[in-house]
Amino acid sequence: MAGAAATTTTAGKVPETPREGDGDTPDAGAGVEPDGKLASVGKKRTRTGCLNCRRKRRKCDEKKPTCEGCISRQEACEWGVKLSFRPENAQSMSEEHPSMRLAAGSVRCSTYQIVDVTLEVIRDYIEEAVPDDIFPRIDPTVSRSVKSVQEAPVTTTGHTVVQAATPATFDTASYATVSMPTPTSASDPMSAPTPVPLFAPGVPTTAVTDPMGLSFLSPQMSSDATSDDGIFLPGSQYLELHAQLRNRIIDTARSTVPSRLGTPDVDDTQIHQRFDETDYDNESRRLAALSPEQEYILWQNYIGEVAGWIDKFDINRHFELVLPVLAKSHSHLKYAILALSARQIERKEQALDYSCSLALYQHAVHLLSAALHRRTTAVLASCIVLAVLEMLSCSPKAWRRHLDGCAALIQALGLSGACGGLEQALFWVFARMDVCGGLISSERTLIPMHKWMLGSDILLDIAMMEAQDTFDMYANSVVYLLGRVIDLLCSAGKWEQRHHRRSDLRDMVDYPTEWSQLFELVEAWYQNRPEEVKALLTIPSDGQDPSRPFPTLLYGNGPATSGNQMYHTAALLMLKYRPAHLHLAKKPRSMLWHARQICAISISNAHHGCWTNSTQPLWIAGQHMSHPSEHKAILEIYERIERETGWATAWRADNLRTFWGEL
Repeated sequence: MAGAAATTTTAGKVPETPREGDGDTPDAGAGVEPDGKLASVGKKRTRTGCLNCRRKRRKCDEKKPTCEGCISRQEACEWGVKLSFRPENAQSMSEEHPSMRLAAGSVRCSTYQIVDVTLEVIRDYIEEAVPDDIFPRIDPTVSRSVKSVQEAPVTTTGHTVVQAATPATFDTASYATVSMPTPTSASDPMSAPTPVPLFAPGVPTTAVTDPMGLSFLSPQMSSDATSDDGIFLPGSQYLELHAQLRNRIIDTARSTVPSRLGTPDVDDTQIHQRFDETDYDNESRRLAALSPEQEYILWQNYIGEVAGWIDKFDINRHFELVLPVLAKSHSHLKYAILALSARQIERKEQALDYSCSLALYQHAVHLLSAALHRRTTAVLASCIVLAVLEMLSCSPKAWRRHLDGCAALIQALGLSGACGGLEQALFWVFARMDVCGGLISSERTLIPMHKWMLGSDILLDIAMMEAQDTFDMYANSVVYLLGRVIDLLCSAGKWEQRHHRRSDLRDMVDYPTEWSQLFELVEAWYQNRPEEVKALLTIPSDGQDPSRPFPTLLYGNGPATSGNQMYHTAALLMLKYRPAHLHLAKKPRSMLWHARQICAISISNAHHGCWTNSTQPLWIAGQHMSHPSEHKAILEIYERIERETGWATAWRADNLRTFWGEL
């Protein structure tokens, strides 16, 4: 058969048929069969093109001294080996580096320590090899299985050898899947992408090496969270952008760069212009372009509505007064704010078209990703603003997946609830979202409680907050106490038992003693409230008017409104899980009283920022209500919150209807 017979050489040997993908990329005209047909040769990525083409991820014909691509683009053609020097592998090492700690013990060391940086090399290789249009869809934090490792020989006279084990093969099943193009027709073989779930089922998503101990990353989620995650559905562009940003935030948090940088008083527009040269950046800027009138509407909505949500515990109003000024010189913060404002308008108007917020969100993510390595206060502010957008738009059951990146970055920057200024305001904004997420998922806060104030124990933490002597910080202290309540219930296995989860016996505590101390602190918070945190007006319910089943409790500011509601939530949870046979010196208020106070606060106060924090407290309180008039009032306030703010509450209203049943 023509073309099938092997061609015999002069030595009588038959040349071995090359396997697909072997060798270098063939030149034009290479690989011709005897019958004149071109041999089928698989495409192979090469690393021998010019640096300019590789940087732009364009195909290079490798002609020297100047390739055709650079000639057509009228650009300088550069050749050489692309090296990536990671800061943690620089010759100037911090005192915390393993080799520095090892060398500190003695001048000479007779033993050698090999530091395996295989996974870091793998990460760099993948980030370089995968095109930009696919990289955002890959989650590098998923588990990676190195099946075969062959250690290279080491010859050295130093103390520490940094070595990459090679070669390594990957277990592709452990990666998050990627949206890959699939052929739809013979004429257009790569016309449409087929979305594939980002998270592989049954695969743990915590990284193999985790130097910061960020064990909370990507916790196991319920099926509800993955199948109904608002606009962050599998295959959606919102989810792809979120995954890209989350991955890069976590990568920045894991970086061993020694310290964060302050926010410089310089315009970073020029820095972003360096990233606006590619087609992707130009398209991103085009989609995010707004007319002056559109931008005016978004800024007005942010200042008049959304900023008040986030500043509800902050009398200095950093998100309303400071962030807009900071956004003038930080483009990523500007677009993050505009994206949040646009998304809130879409949610409030129940708009099905969210192309405006998506375009702004995409551009904000792109600009922020390029600036993350600077680790400035403005960068953290953008991360927090986008986290609020995601909380507004995602399934509440998936909150932790949208918050864990910010939690990692805050811990990496060493921020706490007493660091002062804008950074302190950013911390407490995240802390409130963290506590609300913990209430929803019945899990510990993402930032461990002992890192909130950096005190040696709970009493010192409380003393540090009281030392600031401001009523907004006093309200923040009840957020801290509610976080401690969540931590105690998880440590004692109370929620694990109810949710059929196994608790870690190593975390078991002396529950009666811990409960008594914490309950005393919670009650002391209520008794010692400053006047600004007490109610301005109280009207008891007479029980005769079915349209007013709860008392009226009017507060004069956000910290008082939401702070008191969080107190009642903390007290209600503690009484619900009160240790058996524990006698208190003073009889506490009943769970029903606390539940009625929670409902009364949301119904009596129309502060939109406080409403955004009331979804879970109302659910906890509503389970103690039995009268139809109480049910109706709770469902009506849920409906009003979602109608006036756009904040999702219908899911909890449905949960209560199911819980009440025929009642």
